[in-house]
Amino acid sequence: MSLKDKLDEIRAKGHQDVAVKAAVESVVGTLRQAESAANALKVGDPMPAFVLPNAEGRLIASDELLTRGPLVVSFFRGDWCPYCRTMLQTYEASLPAIAGAGGQLVAISPDTSSLPSVTKHKFGLHFEVLSDPDSAVTLQFGVMFRAPEAYRDLLKSRGIDLADRHGNEGWFIPIPATFVVDQTGTIRYAFTDIDFTYRAEPDAIVAALRALRGRK
Repeated sequence: MSLKDKLDEIRAKGHQDVAVKAAVESVVGTLRQAESAANALKVGDPMPAFVLPNAEGRLIASDELLTRGPLVVSFFRGDWCPYCRTMLQTYEASLPAIAGAGGQLVAISPDTSSLPSVTKHKFGLHFEVLSDPDSAVTLQFGVMFRAPEAYRDLLKSRGIDLADRHGNEGWFIPIPATFVVDQTGTIRYAFTDIDFTYRAEPDAIVAALRALRGRK
């Protein structure tokens, strides 16, 4: 089953909840009106260098990672999001293919404290899970937005307090996005979708990595 098929199932189930369906449509509509995805980095753009803490508390530098090979950078909202959970688990299953194509995968969310470690261990992830606590890197990639108040209220009603998870009151959330970056730091594949129920397919990521080998 493809990642899309798995996400379609979650979407169909979620839309049975009228409040969830309305909230998703409201957020997506707001982002579409604001043309939020227009600021996202695109193919040919340089990737902003970053240094972020990983799940084990060590600082991970993108420049150092690029010395080892091409980089796959994926932004996710947090493990509270069922679409993110499914994406992370699917990418974990695809990790051998990603590595076989020469890539390294890092996943970035605004979660702080022990949450990246909890996420990594809960789902048995073998790639770096990085914390972007002030969303500065997310903003540099052009994939950050502020949750509308109605959406905040819905999340809070479900026990999800992003102010607590992120360590600040910004309620900034990344638009789910995935980038493949070559060793010069140039973006060669970019997937962004303001509808957070869609994600980059592993096959597309692997194909982009394989295409980099053809450039050499």
